[in-house]
Amino acid sequence: MGLQFSQGRFFLVRVKREWENRYLAVGFFLAVGSNVLGVDFQVQKGDGYFEGSLRYVVSRYSVQTGRAVERKQVDVIVTENRLSVPSLDVADVFANNAPPGVSTALFRHDVDDFILYGDDIDAYRFRGYDKVLLGLAFRALALSGAPVDMKLPEKSGPYALRNFRANLSRYLGEAGIRYDMYLSKDYMVNWGSLADSWLFGSGGLKVPELDDRLRGGEVPVRVEVFRNASKVLSINLMAAEEYQVSRALVEVPPQKILHSSTGLLRQLATEAMGL
Repeated sequence: MGLQFSQGRFFLVRVKREWENRYLAVGFFLAVGSNVLGVDFQVQKGDGYFEGSLRYVVSRYSVQTGRAVERKQVDVIVTENRLSVPSLDVADVFANNAPPGVSTALFRHDVDDFILYGDDIDAYRFRGYDKVLLGLAFRALALSGAPVDMKLPEKSGPYALRNFRANLSRYLGEAGIRYDMYLSKDYMVNWGSLADSWLFGSGGLKVPELDDRLRGGEVPVRVEVFRNASKVLSINLMAAEEYQVSRALVEVPPQKILHSSTGLLRQLATEAMGL
């Protein structure tokens, strides 16, 4: 596949953007407002797990000016048993080492795996040991940049954010890093493997309580990352639309050829840990 891995670095990009992208990889899988006073909140209408789409906007900020220098929309399509991110910038999450052309991540909770694919014929399957390797690689790579071991958060709320009700968990890290995560209990999403310990917990990024809250179905409404007093990144939930999702939107296209990701991940984990 022609992948190139850089030892001890989380992203193969210019130095100016390395820190910002590390925050995105930690914060993307992890959502300020005013205290709630008589707000008519948006809440899930259907019973059980949410079905429909969540629309997020990801913004990066200049540390020098405080202004947003880049914004992108990320839609998440959700059913009871599956979750698809059809416009994911996989290079941000996989350190520019994703297979060429990959643009969609499909999490299949009913078969306990996730698939990466794009316009090419190939698709890459992560399951079982593959996910453990990925968590180890994320952890080892992130240790060279953004902090990955957080202490128990400071909590407050609820807050009203675009008419979503959310509670704040504030995580303080080293080097003046702060993660503000606002999560809502008014929606219940099946996050599947995104809530498993390979990513947040014993194997991956240690962010106390986050895996439990995701397993409980809570929805990130806002994630903000600060370095000292400067905002670096924000991820904001703009809309939650309930509707019956077409099965085709959460299926692997039939022409795709599935490949195991074990070899790719073993190489990534080995180089990340400097072995």
